[in-house]
Amino acid sequence: MGRKRIVIVGTSFAGYTAALELKELVGDNHDITVIANTHQFLFFPSLIWYPFGLREEKDITFDVRPIYKSHGIEFLEQEVSGFLPAENKVLLKEGEPVSYDYLLIGTGPKVDYDYIPGLREHSHSIVGLAVAERTRLAWNKFLEDPGPVVIASAQGAACFGAAYEFLFNVRYQIAKHKLQEKASLTYLTAEPFAAHFGIGGFGNAQKMCEWMFSHYHIGTHLNASIKEVKADGVLLESGEFYPSKFTMVMPRFLGVDAVRNTPGLANTNGFLEVDDSYQHPQYPNLYAAGVAVHVKPPGQTPVPCGVPKTGYPTEQMAKTAVRNIVADIKGLPKQHAKFDDMSAYCIMDTGNMGMIIVGDHMLSPREHEFIIPGPEAHWAKVAFEKYFLWSRRHAHV
Repeated sequence: MGRKRIVIVGTSFAGYTAALELKELVGDNHDITVIANTHQFLFFPSLIWYPFGLREEKDITFDVRPIYKSHGIEFLEQEVSGFLPAENKVLLKEGEPVSYDYLLIGTGPKVDYDYIPGLREHSHSIVGLAVAERTRLAWNKFLEDPGPVVIASAQGAACFGAAYEFLFNVRYQIAKHKLQEKASLTYLTAEPFAAHFGIGGFGNAQKMCEWMFSHYHIGTHLNASIKEVKADGVLLESGEFYPSKFTMVMPRFLGVDAVRNTPGLANTNGFLEVDDSYQHPQYPNLYAAGVAVHVKPPGQTPVPCGVPKTGYPTEQMAKTAVRNIVADIKGLPKQHAKFDDMSAYCIMDTGNMGMIIVGDHMLSPREHEFIIPGPEAHWAKVAFEKYFLWSRRHAHV
């Protein structure tokens, strides 16, 4: 069998999960190296609260280096520039290439701020700590001079859940600051119906969201395709213009540059097409997990919608990929975990309320699907955040 070097690229939900799971399975029999451009793990789900000053960086991040060190996992804080999969090498922006026997790509996505004119310049985002910090500054400025607010899920976007959470948290903050008369709220979305979520809907979520839109006087525009984001509002391809003093747009994702710069590795958008064992079809010692993986939408929509892959599905993909790397090494049968058949677990926060979403499959048809609304959902999300960060920070204890 021989000693193998397994390289993992990325140290967020996919990479971090994969590294610790792999170490547990192989112990000291093989070498594990993690390469990432940051040593900071960021709990992305909490960024919905960050712009309102409800979380600080120290509350939702931790340093992965001591954890990796305590497990005997090598960590290289380097930017990956590309791959040579035929030669089993990872190319670094600085330094010599890193060789591997097995490679797992868990990089997450590149956020595309350039496919819609004005998106980068005139809208705000919550898909990263730096952009969330700028969104916080913009929100504080908005509070000094309020007006119409537009929250949008642009064509091709996939993180619809986060967009809904931010939308309803904005609604809660507007009410908290007693700005309802000055700050109208509109949700523009590529979805064909409310709570489509990029997965074709879930249970009675559509009716629940429609009730909330009506109850809280939130305007909506479905099948929205954004033509341009302007300093004073959002222009749709239909010609309709929505004025805005504060605009947050959830943009589409692409594969990271290192993957997109490697010919033949991924599809045109830079996502890796893998089988249900998360193995690359051309390079059998290469696996991928998380947002880096291509997942086909469950059906066509009038305006393109991506499929959400963050959080629980990312961790499940990472665990499956790792188990199959170990199976390869040991000559054992593969495990298969089709994305469609994974269980669905999500807690959607709405400020002081929320929804707990549970289903036996990510995509339809489902035998069981439940949505539990109420204040307990908000506190469940807070409790999960605390538990997740505590358990990951103390993974070396």
